[in-house]
Parts: sequence; C-alpha cells; structure tokens
Amino acid sequence: MIMKAAVLIAASGRGLRMGGDIKKQYLTLAGRPVLARSLQVFIDHPAVQQIVVIVPKNEIDLARETIKPFCALDKICFVEGGRRRQDSIYQGLLAISGDAAMVCIHDGVRPLVSSELFESVLEAACRYGAAIPVVPVTDTLKEVSFSGMVGRTIPRETIRRAQTPQIFRHELISEAYRKAHILGVEATDDAYLLELVGEAVNTVPGSPSNIKITSPQDLLFAEALLKGGR
Repeated sequence: MIMKAAVLIAASGRGLRMGGDIKKQYLTLAGRPVLARSLQVFIDHPAVQQIVVIVPKNEIDLARETIKPFCALDKICFVEGGRRRQDSIYQGLLAISGDAAMVCIHDGVRPLVSSELFESVLEAACRYGAAIPVVPVTDTLKEVSFSGMVGRTIPRETIRRAQTPQIFRHELISEAYRKAHILGVEATDDAYLLELVGEAVNTVPGSPSNIKITSPQDLLFAEALLKGGR
C-alpha cells in the first residue's frame, strides 16, 4: 500500500561550481527555474501531503517569488537551511507538520526526476522502510593515493551511484538524523545515516537522465535531454 509522504527539497546549496552570480537552483532550464522543475513531480502527486523547500539563509522570499509563476504553492512551505546539507535536512524534518508516514528527500537541482521514478522508490520504501534509486557505474574505478599513484582497481559489479529522491519511514529518518545531530556525524547522503544505525536500505533502478545540476555542462546536458523528449 502506498502511504502519504512529506517531501523535503534540499535547495540550500551555494552552487560554487556553477560560477556566476545566480545560484544553480534559480537558474533557468528551458524556460523554467531549475527549482520549479525539481518540484513539479511532487506538487502533482496525490501521495504528497506537504513539501518543505529548504533554502539558503535570507532567501525564502527569493525562492518563493522565483517559483511562484510556475508552481502551485498550496502544499509548499519554506525554511532556511544550515551550514551543511544535513543541518538543512534536519531543519526540514522539524518543519514537517502533517501525519505523513513517509519522508522523501530530493535534491533541488535534480530537475528531470520523473513521476515513475518517484513512485518506484515510494513503493519500495513503503514495503521495506527505506529505499533509494541507484545507477550502475560504467567507468573503471581506481583507488588513488594522495600522491596520485594508483593503489588498486575497484570491482564495479557491486558499485552503484546513489540518486534522489530517497524515501524513508518518517520515524526511521527522524531518529537517524536526531542521533547524527547529537553525535556530530557528517554525511552527504541521507541513506548513509540509516546505514550507521544499522537500518537496511533497499535500492531500485534509477535513471541516467535524473542528473544533478552542478556545473554549466550539466545544465546544457539537461536542456538537450528536455529537447529530446527524454
């Protein structure tokens, strides 16, 4: 059975690798802001009760005005993030006001997420308690020393790249973040915090087009995917 979900959109990054004066979440992608595109799937989905958009300090008004012409704001609230990504997600968890059984965490700069992928991850999370989308690694992986010398080749058969949306039972992710907050554990991936407390995380096939916008080249690639109808 598909359960109701609250969605946290992590859009508090500074976007230093993009360069320029506009943060990547506010850049235009094929006529719409990246953040608006990242939100749309969740705004339209009946399983989503609430969307918490986590933005940089002092940018709530900017974020709201940026997406307002493109997105219905009925389900959306905005909160300011913290210094690190996990600090921001922790603030987002505190802002959940409904009784949603599931929490979905998605990067605000993954604008090509599909409803099919969201539903696939949500279904797995409802069944197993936690689920993330992953994609195979196609390049050969080398472990390299600080001096630049190859140490070993890492078998890629069991290696995957994690994407978002990542979805968890509300009580599981809240407890994992509470413990991480107390212990000072740092993580760039939400599922990692569940791994640390011994919780199993299921995987489902991700999508190669579900890219994260981190550089100007990513933006060009996303535009090409949209033009191609992906």
